[in-house]
Amino acid sequence: MSNLEELLQQQEDLKKQIKLASKAERVEALKSVRSLCKQHGFTASMLKGALASGRTRRK
Repeated sequence: MSNLEELLQQQEDLKKQIKLASKAERVEALKSVRSLCKQHGFTASMLKGALASGRTRRK
């Protein structure tokens, strides 16, 4: 296996690791948000203005 092929394989492996780490970080952040909302009694409607706008529904 040439040096270039090894480096390309390492690049692919790193991309996979980055994707998994990002997903795990999002899951932990969501758990934290849910816990804080439950702890302080916030509802989705209370936070609606503070959250980023999401998908818009088609009419």
